[in-house]
Amino acid sequence: MNPTRELPISLQGIEKILIFLNENGKTPSSIRYISEKTGLSMRVVKNILLQLEKFNQVERMIEKNNILPKWQITKFGKKVIKEAKGIEKNIEFLSREDELLHGISIPSSLETIKIEDNQKSNAVKAELGTLQVELSKSLGPIFNINNPVFEDLISFFIKRIKFLKQKMSNIPSDPISLYLMRKKGEKQKKVSNEEIKFLSTEIYFFNSIIFNELKRISEFTSNLSRLIENEAYSNAYSVALDLREEIRLLSSLINQRESLNVNSHIFSNDDLTDLSKNKFTQDIIDTIVVIPSTEDIYNEEIKDFILRLVSRLNKAEIQLEDHNYEIKEAIPLYALYQLILDEKPGLNVSIEDVERIINSLADNGYISGIRKIEEDEDHYLKVVQLKAHDITEDETKLSIIASKLQKFTFADIINETGWAPKKTQDLLNGLTQIGILKHSKSFLHGEQWYIISEKNS
Repeated sequence: MNPTRELPISLQGIEKILIFLNENGKTPSSIRYISEKTGLSMRVVKNILLQLEKFNQVERMIEKNNILPKWQITKFGKKVIKEAKGIEKNIEFLSREDELLHGISIPSSLETIKIEDNQKSNAVKAELGTLQVELSKSLGPIFNINNPVFEDLISFFIKRIKFLKQKMSNIPSDPISLYLMRKKGEKQKKVSNEEIKFLSTEIYFFNSIIFNELKRISEFTSNLSRLIENEAYSNAYSVALDLREEIRLLSSLINQRESLNVNSHIFSNDDLTDLSKNKFTQDIIDTIVVIPSTEDIYNEEIKDFILRLVSRLNKAEIQLEDHNYEIKEAIPLYALYQLILDEKPGLNVSIEDVERIINSLADNGYISGIRKIEEDEDHYLKVVQLKAHDITEDETKLSIIASKLQKFTFADIINETGWAPKKTQDLLNGLTQIGILKHSKSFLHGEQWYIISEKNS
């Protein structure tokens, strides 16, 4: 089959990837490697692989001691590329942008917009409730496999979805009426027909996008449940990491929806005019999926977030209402980075950006900074100290062991160190108290400790 024949660009990408994976045989390939060999961007490769996975034409493989998946072609995928026109016949390709825009048609009548938008808003809340139930069903089997990091992740999903459902329920159904309300003695506010139409159109569009993203998330959740049922736990965890990215997008979309009012718009007047005429393209998604920001803006947002963590810690307000993370004196750098991405889903920053900003805060005396706990150059753990805490030699040793083992019991540490039980318990309690370690206790698996790092995230 000639991959250069006339096909839409998206289908050419599918064809290139299937041919490459077929030629690679049974050797799984990473997204980066596929990107290098096909000339497609990593973002495009990932989106296509997720689509092909839905059609059972590729499958993810998790190699031992790795978290990031590699991909290989399935028997059905091989069958597809044997047919001269197999790509067109077997795949109705929808890019991520296509999926988010699928079926959106904004009515011309303002009254119809209001009626349909109310229905869409109710459908979103119902879908969030269903998603919460489905994720809760997944949690039971995960408890049985003794993976506290996985448990943490699904528990976070459940809490975040519950929070987003509450947020959607609290958004006024008629922001125009709310805006026009006035206190005694105030002048009556005025809103033009154009302003009403623009706001109603924008709200309708966001509710539609949110609903489509929820349908996309539902597919990830179904895949997650299927993998858990088939006891493919490594692959299930990999899918859960992809699901985390989708829930971040959902959070960002709902945050933007919540911000809409007469005086606050996401889109320009020109964009809103095009939306009202259904003259929109995939490019409009870029405006709301990846929110552009300068280095100065995201620096300030991250600084403000970290300083609010310090403030809450000083007030003993350690539980975030929309997250299952408790703020402690110290947070592993990678865990803090993931927390920032969860709480600030519109930011597109790297862990190196976060590290640079933390160092800046430390230089100015706001926090103690990053402590690098290391055994040698290949075995270390970076910990953000919101409050100063001297790390003893024994705590350093235990932290390094924790980083290597990722998950361990009381007996594991005694076997590794030869320490007395009381000393071991005191050190475990101490590192858990300040936030470097996390503690898990269950009837099935007893007491365990673990650490959040790149190795398990």
